[in-house]
Amino acid sequence: MATRTTHVIQHLAFEHAGVIGNALRARGHALRAFQAGVDDLRPIVDDPADLLLILGGPIGVYETDAYPWLEGEIALIRQRLAAGGKMIGVCLGAQLIARAAGARVYPGTREIGWAPIVPTPAGRDSALGELVGANWEVLHWHGDTFDLPPGAELLASTAAVTNQAYAIGNQVLALQFHPEVMPADIEAWLVGHTVELGKAGIDPRTIRARTAEVGAKVAAAGERMFARWLEQAGL
Repeated sequence: MATRTTHVIQHLAFEHAGVIGNALRARGHALRAFQAGVDDLRPIVDDPADLLLILGGPIGVYETDAYPWLEGEIALIRQRLAAGGKMIGVCLGAQLIARAAGARVYPGTREIGWAPIVPTPAGRDSALGELVGANWEVLHWHGDTFDLPPGAELLASTAAVTNQAYAIGNQVLALQFHPEVMPADIEAWLVGHTVELGKAGIDPRTIRARTAEVGAKVAAAGERMFARWLEQAGL
């Protein structure tokens, strides 16, 4: 029986909670999903959940003229930050939290595919340390980056992008990369992002093949990481 609630903001139907959902349900969370730009997000404000999970998507935080509903999403994240509400942000979600916390989000070096992160000492000691079980390899899929928000602690970097993961105490875990992805879902990503892959000159067969090699191990490590963070956050 669910004893806690998590609100999930999705920006693409196929970029869902993945292994985060597994970790949450194992800890008694009921998940309620909202499609940003489609669903009314007022229930997230009017009836705050134990956790807000903000997932990825292909748009930029700064594209508020083209996607004006982003302003409302940023405002509700800012309100939750001020209230001390717990949040996990993945990719666009991490960028939205950074923006709501007063940091800059902007175009950066594009990273798409499987590659390792380099944890900071704080990252190794945090829940992120569970990714050692996957040799720190994760799925990257982004073109934007962000400055570290005030009060945040850097947890991981890559050679191309410094700010790959950060924490704000036990309140926020924010990840630029995608440890939530289940191997069975990768084909939906390859189809859904086909234009982006083509423009970047990336062969989907390369990502598909590497997913077959490491995807299950990374997903298992990711689920352990999220479970550990939830435990530390009292969720």
